Amino acid sequence: MSDDSAAGDDGNIDRGGSALEVGEVLELLSERYRRHAVACLDGQPCPVPIERLTDQVAGREFQQPPNNVSMIKRTQIATALHHSHLPKLEAAGIVVYDTDNGQVTSVTIEEPLESFLDKIRRHEG
Repeated sequence: MSDDSAAGDDGNIDRGGSALEVGEVLELLSERYRRHAVACLDGQPCPVPIERLTDQVAGREFQQPPNNVSMIKRTQIATALHHSHLPKLEAAGIVVYDTDNGQVTSVTIEEPLESFLDKIRRHEG
């Protein structure tokens, strides 16, 4: 968490020249695979291969060990992460996703995302 972040009157969070709006964070976290992905990526050393992220998201989604989740479901999750969710997180400046190598190479979690992520962990595990 960064102590130099301050909320403005417009609901934006100042991040040293760029601002992530609270509404944008809510939109990003409104989709459960993105919530799971951000929660899984937070604090992990990068790079994170999409296969490992897929397994972690599948485990959270189905609340069981990833090996108990069918290969079809894990393939669906991997496809959704690759084509939709990781690009959206990248466009928001939260991750850097190397599509050629299938890896998340960088993760940046700052306010207000960090506060929402803490709440998500308490409710979703």
